[in-house]
Amino acid sequence: MKNLVILYNPYYQSDVIEQHLKILIDKKIVAFGKIKSKIKVVENEFLDELNNIYSSTNESNYLQLFLTDYSNLFVAKVTHVTSQGMSEIAPCYYKDKELEVEQWYVIKDIRELVRNDFESVRDNYLANFTTPNFRNHTYAIYGNSYVYPLIVDMKHEMDYFANQDKDFRYYPNVYKSKEFLEIKENLIKYSFGSQYVNFMHPDTMDNIISAEIEYQANYANPLYDFSSVIVKYSKTMEQEIYIFTKCLFKYLSQYENKIFEITYNVQGHEYLTKDLFHNIPNLGTYKFLLRHPLIQECLENHGSKQLKFYTSKSIPHHINIIQDIRNESVHGKAPSLKDVKTLRENIIGVACESMALEIVKMRIRELRNS
Repeated sequence: MKNLVILYNPYYQSDVIEQHLKILIDKKIVAFGKIKSKIKVVENEFLDELNNIYSSTNESNYLQLFLTDYSNLFVAKVTHVTSQGMSEIAPCYYKDKELEVEQWYVIKDIRELVRNDFESVRDNYLANFTTPNFRNHTYAIYGNSYVYPLIVDMKHEMDYFANQDKDFRYYPNVYKSKEFLEIKENLIKYSFGSQYVNFMHPDTMDNIISAEIEYQANYANPLYDFSSVIVKYSKTMEQEIYIFTKCLFKYLSQYENKIFEITYNVQGHEYLTKDLFHNIPNLGTYKFLLRHPLIQECLENHGSKQLKFYTSKSIPHHINIIQDIRNESVHGKAPSLKDVKTLRENIIGVACESMALEIVKMRIRELRNS
């Protein structure tokens, strides 16, 4: 999967994203045009590389297009790139203002990452980008000679549309409610810290905030069924454990390639650990894999004491907490308010270390290069 960055200029249109979003919601597809600058006339030296990326972009091999004005940041799922006219699925301002479009990016989905926060864009997202055509240096806002679209890689790779359900789309909820944003701000400020939020799974904060909104609205109702809250918290940890495990196996495989030959069974189907990169196992499987003798031996020889303890003790303990509470809900028994509070406190970090934050810290601290 490839990643590009484009700066959008409010000078051409003050509500650029809103205009495209209207069409995306209406037609399920929209074309974003890279406008040729009337001021900066610089030949892009990397057109051949860009054209190779464009020609390989399709539904199954989509392109992540990051759109920013430095205060806001969005990521779009691009399934087609063309220089042919796309006015039928593009905002009318391109045509009305006679703007010269160099390339059209056909977008199927879009997510908001940052709203009105320059420091967050700069420190938590752009700082994660490296520029392969500029000596692989970290993205520099000031004093650069970039020509857009700019090819970027990520120090910590993130697919913002991975494992997406067939009928699910992010774009209907690009602009969050005031309540959502207030809860997000408080969680970042008091629980997680802005420096770690960007390294979480793209859906983690959405799941936690959605669960928090539901919890706050109903915790005083003794008859309320909190099953959906339990599911959101469980999903959060499943996603974070999955990312951690992939990074762990990638890291350990540098020392022992047989890591990818470990077999495990899920609902009667046998898999190898190399399949884990394409098939998400269930929670119980992680306990089996992380305690496997070969994994433990590799951790003993090539991991820190903290990594070994966290992998063999802490993660299985977290999984047990989730399974014990979630399994009651699965078997038809509504979770008690006590269960919901227990899981909430462990996920958010109320009077204890947040399980979600702990696993992210361990991943970026111990598995930085994997």
